[in-house]
Amino acid sequence: MGGKNLRLRRFFSRGDGRLVLFPLDHGVSCGPVQGIAQMETVLHYGIASGADGFVLHKGMMAYLERIPGRLPGVFMHLSASTQIGPSFHRKVLVGSVEEALRRGADGVSVHVNLGDEAEPEMLMDLGRVGEACAQWNMPLLVMIYVRGAHAPKPVTDESVEHAARVAAELGADIIKIPAPQGIEALERIARSVPVPVVMAGGTKEPDERAFLRRIHMGLEAGLAGVAVGRNVFQHPCPDRFLAAIVGLVHEGRRVEEVWDT
Repeated sequence: MGGKNLRLRRFFSRGDGRLVLFPLDHGVSCGPVQGIAQMETVLHYGIASGADGFVLHKGMMAYLERIPGRLPGVFMHLSASTQIGPSFHRKVLVGSVEEALRRGADGVSVHVNLGDEAEPEMLMDLGRVGEACAQWNMPLLVMIYVRGAHAPKPVTDESVEHAARVAAELGADIIKIPAPQGIEALERIARSVPVPVVMAGGTKEPDERAFLRRIHMGLEAGLAGVAVGRNVFQHPCPDRFLAAIVGLVHEGRRVEEVWDT
């Protein structure tokens, strides 16, 4: 077993091939928004509620050194942009695979927005990171969206399928995509790529049951799990809601069983 497979096992430690990622990289793009102002608190309940992995920028990984006991897997996020700047959808690299290894990460993640004017540069960066991941046996999570001036509006299921295929073709070990509208698209995506695909949580959803049903639909279609950020950390009971998501993904429970309020 190679080093990459050993590192991936830290994310899939339950042995069921499913994954609940808790992305917490929003501080660079959005600032200290509600729910992540006290990052150490978020990390503590993320672990206690059963998240399989975090997505963190390099500086926030320091909090993990203070937490006793076993930690989930950690992806160090290499992409950045801010809402303050002129090109929010243009992601640039702010770290490297070698740095992630030195800092103790189990994998790296890269964000690509297809349809943005800077798409060529983002694809080039993805290629470079993928090459370094192959050299160092480092897992690569690709978060790939259809966003920008040239993206279809509204975003079509066909474009989301295209995005998933791009990530797979360019060497992703795990792919994070936005939720398509139709379950048929989810099924086609799950069948057409050789690596696990997880569904993004997206913007804050006020209807908790609708959000959980969407997760259940994705699992039924063959997706490997979810990557949920603000729908957890901006929830009034984030630890309980994350535990409910873990129940759906890993325990095969129904929405009514995990969330009865």
